[in-house]
Amino acid sequence: MITLHHGIKITAARSQVYAALTDITQLASWHLGVVEGTIAPGEILTLRPNPHAHLSWRTEKLVPDEELVQVSVDEPDSPAGKTLRITLADFGPDQTIVALSHGGWSDRDPHLPFCNTRWGEVLQHLKSWVESP
Repeated sequence: MITLHHGIKITAARSQVYAALTDITQLASWHLGVVEGTIAPGEILTLRPNPHAHLSWRTEKLVPDEELVQVSVDEPDSPAGKTLRITLADFGPDQTIVALSHGGWSDRDPHLPFCNTRWGEVLQHLKSWVESP
């Protein structure tokens, strides 16, 4: 199995980045497409990046200002059950490192390269939104 890894430095406090990732209203402000559901342990979040695609995630773990863990429960074009882990760490005064891993990929999954590219885009959107005045 393959795990995708991405990271980005954001000029903002961890609490601000965590809120952008876990508050559904904030998430809908910067994430591409439609955001539905709830981010809470055991609850389902559905992302619709375009009218023809959707991904649903069950939140497994939330550690305020530190970690978010979700497991995919519905991926129409790829097997579900992959684990998404986002961790936040201080980099300096009001600077946060966001580390993202998305594990459980088959090396034969044709969607692997597209998802890999997409996570880079998602993190860049997060950074731009959090850092905007």
